[in-house]
Amino acid sequence: MKTKIITLFSLLGVFTTKAQNWQHISSEDGTLPLSWKNTQQTASLAFDIDKDGIDEFVVCGRGQGTSIIYFKFDRAIGWREFAIDKEQIPLEASGTTYDIDQDGDLDLIFGGDTQSNKIWWWENPAPFYNPNVPWHRFELKTEGENQNTDLVFGDFKQIGKAQLAFWSQGGKQLVIATAPEEVTGKWSFETIYTSTQNNSGSAVADVDGDGNKDLVAGNMWFKYVDGKFKPTKVTEVTGRVVAAKFKVGKKMQLLYAPGSKNGALMLYECNGSAEVSSNWKGKDLIGRELTHAQTLEVVDYNDDGNLDIFCAEMVKWDEKSENLNAEAFILLGDGKGNFTKTIFQKGVDFHEARMSDIDGDGDFDILSKSYLWKNPRIEMWLQNGTGERIPNIGKILGDRIGLELYSLRDYFKTDIVGTLAYVKSLGITDVEVAGTYGMKTEAFKAELDKVGLKPYSTLLDYNLFRDSLSKVVATCKALGIKYAGCAWIPHISNKFGKEDADKAIKVFNKAGEALAKEGIKFYYHCHGYEFKPTEDGTLFDYIVKQTNPENVSFECDVYWAFHGGQDPALLLKKHKGRFLALHLKDMKYGQETGELSGGTPLTSDVAIGTGQLDFRKILRAAIQTGVKFYYIEDENEVVKEHLPVSLRYLKNLK
Repeated sequence: MKTKIITLFSLLGVFTTKAQNWQHISSEDGTLPLSWKNTQQTASLAFDIDKDGIDEFVVCGRGQGTSIIYFKFDRAIGWREFAIDKEQIPLEASGTTYDIDQDGDLDLIFGGDTQSNKIWWWENPAPFYNPNVPWHRFELKTEGENQNTDLVFGDFKQIGKAQLAFWSQGGKQLVIATAPEEVTGKWSFETIYTSTQNNSGSAVADVDGDGNKDLVAGNMWFKYVDGKFKPTKVTEVTGRVVAAKFKVGKKMQLLYAPGSKNGALMLYECNGSAEVSSNWKGKDLIGRELTHAQTLEVVDYNDDGNLDIFCAEMVKWDEKSENLNAEAFILLGDGKGNFTKTIFQKGVDFHEARMSDIDGDGDFDILSKSYLWKNPRIEMWLQNGTGERIPNIGKILGDRIGLELYSLRDYFKTDIVGTLAYVKSLGITDVEVAGTYGMKTEAFKAELDKVGLKPYSTLLDYNLFRDSLSKVVATCKALGIKYAGCAWIPHISNKFGKEDADKAIKVFNKAGEALAKEGIKFYYHCHGYEFKPTEDGTLFDYIVKQTNPENVSFECDVYWAFHGGQDPALLLKKHKGRFLALHLKDMKYGQETGELSGGTPLTSDVAIGTGQLDFRKILRAAIQTGVKFYYIEDENEVVKEHLPVSLRYLKNLK
């Protein structure tokens, strides 16, 4: 394959802030296959079509023949082009994906442009993919106004299944569509807002941290209260919008690009109630007006645990337009709401460009198409070229999914032997011990051995690490383990502060050094209250920085990190190499987050894969950052109902 490896695109005026190379491939020079003749390329998406853990790049177009194709990278063959729909249908930008037929794979959804009032969905043909065989197309909407765009799915009404939200721009309406019980049945439509202007942009996010998904649409966000959607105005303008946390806190920030007009790249932050418009304050991130910035992506591009922004202008948006100085920006975030602006491209057209790991090597690539400029044309910039593919999550985890035995504490109180046998019956081998329930440690270890359970770590009381390290060593040796952890720092409830952190740091460093001499590694299990914001991040960041990495590691309880307002995947990346283990636990919808209490009702623990956390992203980050142990923890009294569901979900992840 002909490729071009560069660090500086002198012709295009490109520079980077990292030492990585970019491998540029394009349909223009034949390094990317492109058979279609469409001169209007209207839409794009990047998602994992075939569930192999690698995203494919979908492109829609108008002009001649095939209207939807996608590109897949195959290490043995190279880049391949697949047809999704070979007919010409008038497709609008900003489609989406969702498993409409509930068969375990993602289907494709796009709306019609100014010529059509329809919304279509295409059934994913998994597991059979033929480059020349189109997908089966269905009509989701056949009535109402034309030009249906900015499609997003979310359970906005909290009914246990997602609804489709979209702008029907022909009538300036924001619409919610609810799926029928039968896949081929008739969808129901509800107009929840009518505007006086042509709105655009949509996103799904828990804006106010109450544990439920909200709809961000146009210049507003909508909270579902008492059977109605309550709008809160954030800004005067509309365009592309993304909801994200660029800094710690309970509430999301809202990022706006001007879309199909000119305007600033604005970041809005809320101080106070998110339902009060005047509490939202914006700042310009670029410092100049952008021209038709139809690309807006938010990812941790440079893998430092902080969210970054990719925003780009168009060169040509109609037959008369020409913006030869169009720029594409990468804004590097610092996790505190500040950004370093870099220019990725000059003089190149970007329309609905995507940042995605298109080649499966663990970093973000840039996938681009233009709308009218020099079409037909598809381009990709592969970060660090096509590197070694990161392993499949399921293959890496395999039978390494363990259990924190505290999950079954109520059962251990009455039947230790039977409960251990139950754990082994689930197919679990690795366990973390948190108490021996009245049995001597040596006897408990003997029972573990009898059923074939292997303890690798144990959680012990903070006071033991502070005052009785000899007991910690004796416990570890009796259990035959080399990892001893602490799961709680004593403090006044809801008042964990720097003084508490400083005391713990001294204990952790001293214990870590002493235990290392005994061949034992110390770790601390985060519990949520440590994520109190500071000038330099959070108190947890402070603890990590002030402890000796040679002797002190950490266990990320993803539930408590999320409850404390963190993105667990970003947290793992932010402190690469410091996390020894994970506690895998999911949180029910409706449980508030961004709190620092370190406590929730036990009923908020739900089976993994059924709650608020994104485990595919978390586990991918865990694998990339070297996490060694993966323990399910579930404190709900119905834990035995949850465990088989959690295990099945985790073992099927790719």
